[in-house]
Amino acid sequence: MAPHYQATTLIASPSYPNAITWSSENLVAVASGHIVTILNPAALDGPRGLVVLGPSNPFPIGAVNREDLFEPCLVPTCLSRDTEPCARSVSWSQQGFAPNSGCLLAVCSGDGRVNLYRPPIFEFGDNWVKVADISQLLLNYYQSINFREDDGPISFPLEAANNEQAPQEKLNSEHGHDTGYAGELQEPLSCKVLGRRKRKPTRFEGYVYDEDEDGLGASKDADFSPNPCSTLSKGFMKKIVKPVHEMAVVIGEGGLQNTKEALSCNGENKLVPLITAKQYACRNAHLFSLVVAWSPVSPSHDTTSHWCILAVGSKSGDVSFWKIHKPEHYTIDVGTVNRDPILVGVLQAHISGVCAMSWEVTCASSSKSSLLLATGCLGGSVKIWSGDMKGLNQCTDVKEVPFSLLAEVTTNSSAPVSSISLSAPAQPRDEVNLAIGRVSGSLETWKLDLCNNKIENSSACHAHDRVVTGLSWGFDGHSLYSCSQDNSARCWILEKNQLEEVPVYTNFPELKESTDLSVVSDRCFGLTLAPGELMIAVVRSLDPNMLDPMYQARTQKAVVEFIWIGGQFLGIALHKNIHISSEQSVMLSETNFLWWGSNIFWSLKKYEKGETGLVLWDVIAALRVFKKSSPIFLETLLHNWVLDLFSDDQQCVSFDILYQSRNDMMSKVSSRKLHLLNIICRKVMLSDNAQYSPGGENSTSVSTDLWNNLLVSSERELRERLVAFTFAAVLNRLSYFQKGTCAENMWFPVGVAQMYTWLSMNNGKVHNQLKSLRSTIKGLRSRISSVCEYSVEESCTYCSAPVHFESPDVALCGSGDPVTSPAERHKLSRCTASMRLCSVLQPIWYCVCCEGMVDKLVPGTFFTMTTSPLQVNHDGELFYSAPVVPLCPFCGILLQRLMPEFLLSVSPV
Repeated sequence: MAPHYQATTLIASPSYPNAITWSSENLVAVASGHIVTILNPAALDGPRGLVVLGPSNPFPIGAVNREDLFEPCLVPTCLSRDTEPCARSVSWSQQGFAPNSGCLLAVCSGDGRVNLYRPPIFEFGDNWVKVADISQLLLNYYQSINFREDDGPISFPLEAANNEQAPQEKLNSEHGHDTGYAGELQEPLSCKVLGRRKRKPTRFEGYVYDEDEDGLGASKDADFSPNPCSTLSKGFMKKIVKPVHEMAVVIGEGGLQNTKEALSCNGENKLVPLITAKQYACRNAHLFSLVVAWSPVSPSHDTTSHWCILAVGSKSGDVSFWKIHKPEHYTIDVGTVNRDPILVGVLQAHISGVCAMSWEVTCASSSKSSLLLATGCLGGSVKIWSGDMKGLNQCTDVKEVPFSLLAEVTTNSSAPVSSISLSAPAQPRDEVNLAIGRVSGSLETWKLDLCNNKIENSSACHAHDRVVTGLSWGFDGHSLYSCSQDNSARCWILEKNQLEEVPVYTNFPELKESTDLSVVSDRCFGLTLAPGELMIAVVRSLDPNMLDPMYQARTQKAVVEFIWIGGQFLGIALHKNIHISSEQSVMLSETNFLWWGSNIFWSLKKYEKGETGLVLWDVIAALRVFKKSSPIFLETLLHNWVLDLFSDDQQCVSFDILYQSRNDMMSKVSSRKLHLLNIICRKVMLSDNAQYSPGGENSTSVSTDLWNNLLVSSERELRERLVAFTFAAVLNRLSYFQKGTCAENMWFPVGVAQMYTWLSMNNGKVHNQLKSLRSTIKGLRSRISSVCEYSVEESCTYCSAPVHFESPDVALCGSGDPVTSPAERHKLSRCTASMRLCSVLQPIWYCVCCEGMVDKLVPGTFFTMTTSPLQVNHDGELFYSAPVVPLCPFCGILLQRLMPEFLLSVSPV
């Protein structure tokens, strides 16, 4: 069994494949039965977030006659046993789409409903807040077009689209004896647990329409209100009750439903329309969702980065695309509400239910970046679609679907698809890797050539004995991870068009002792990779027969296991410049050190590109362990990495040269590299425990001083860049103001007076270009207040005493008054972005790395600058930023609200 970093139990067990996903802000969501559990990997024993799923009424799409219940298209729905709510599919958005610039969570429930949730930012609770009902919006759309029934016959076979037993029967006959799998993909597996409580037969009452009542017998007058009422007046109900053989019933996913629950009370007593069985099956298939998947954000820095697409796959084979915009303003307080998702198209992707999807962004050398979507269905087919970026950017309503078919997988296998994963390797740029897992346990890999849109099978094998429940590419498509209901999790390397299995374990110092989870668990329901890709998380259901029935079986239904994968060969080039000492660790060999060093180096280099948010938790956790167990290895690794940061400078040939001329070299690197250096210095090399410093207890302070000086130099460089960025924004706004051009959409600088004072205090230590900017700002004092906030005087919020500027981080009120006693002064915090006093009346942003407070945010373009703003002249477009991103100007990580310890919070580092 693979040794793991840590494991945590769940109170409910997953029921469907792909039940776990890791967000880009370092939260893990698990679809565990009737709830979705949100975990912080850095504090698994701490607080959790919850999305509690409740029962829902059937879609108000119509009612059918009693005699139509035995039509073949309605039999699967009538016999459905899923009466309890259950989470079917979960997916995280990228950062920036929640009101606090975090991630939104899309949840598809077992009854086919899709909702979007955000974290409880200011509610101070553990229940996540619903922000959008995708199913209701989709119902409104289909009602507006009368479910496409006015356009002629239905465009897909009803039996294939609505009868889930058709592909399942074929699966049972072909694979039942080999795998023991018979219908487990679509049916919640919790139904098969031994000792399960028997359910009572479904009771229902039927009501029919009295055609003598006005409007009740005609569908054209029916009320399609989305809020069905469960009661009617007694007098009205007496009029419509008729004998059983004349009843018309509404069918829900839990079986036959009381028609009374599907009635509308929207000011009038109207019933849903009476429709045929085929109409009901068709409408229900269109609205019944099976899987959700968020698209990544385009790596370009234009307007396309302000939206993403949520794809929702349905039982009918349709995929609906929902465009979600980032909030106009980010907040950690009440006030900002996300705009409703926009339906931009519905694509007929397959003729059977879409049960697996995967997105990827490609940057082919011959064209601009594009969105790719892979879809798999219950019928076994897989297709890859290309999204038109320009068309998606211009979409504001439902028009022609901006997706086109690139390639279709042709294979002899008819087993339903259970999991899909796409990956676009960095090299070559014109290829995409596709992995397909099926319910038969087979695993296929394909390569798509983007130049000619041809797809070829690269390998295929019988990887597992049962359903493949999770797939994920890692390390730019060099490695592939899979898990199955046979309780196995495996790693594969694609070598010479063949999948070669490598063990999913790694030697790692000071691993916590743990139980062999393969003994107490019985099935895997999904896996996911950490943002730094040095760890995977696997969710398993626990075998109730192996647990204590009194103390464990009641509260422990599943377990999430976190496994280190950084100490194994994963197909990437090895970094051989790391000095290896055979005496460093008894657990790790020289080969293990080489693999660990190469994989950590690759992960750090990935973040230097600036295309993803800085979430280094798994990287920092691994480095801190090596800091205690193998300090020489850690110093050698990070010395090589720091030298690589400044590799563009020809003078930087050794660490000593960098240490001597660090101030000059700092101005030539990107802001992202400086942020990475700050995080490594703070969280690894200068951590609180002195006895764990590099070199162990006998180490001198030379190494500590070196890293401390690097931290001070990088922070001073970032502070000077922030001042120069603010002054340049002032000059640009003034230029627009003099020309009579509107500058409302430009960033409004604040704290100019405090920055000017700081420059005066450090006039001999800053760059000469910054001194020149200071002189320019000094000559504009009479006109500067019209284009920015310029206020020299500040007062204490508590006692109204004057506050003088002494430090850019903290302040003391009354510091200039000799009469005021030091004990009576109030210590106040300054905003690390503007140097102004932070407000004590409104919540402010907090950085979990440097523990700084930010009251006024900085535009996102500041964090994407490749060099110092003092090196080049930037135009006014640099200061347009909508929305302003809540990132720490010194660490580059996502800011958040300072939450109490008993509530869930994120730990990006």
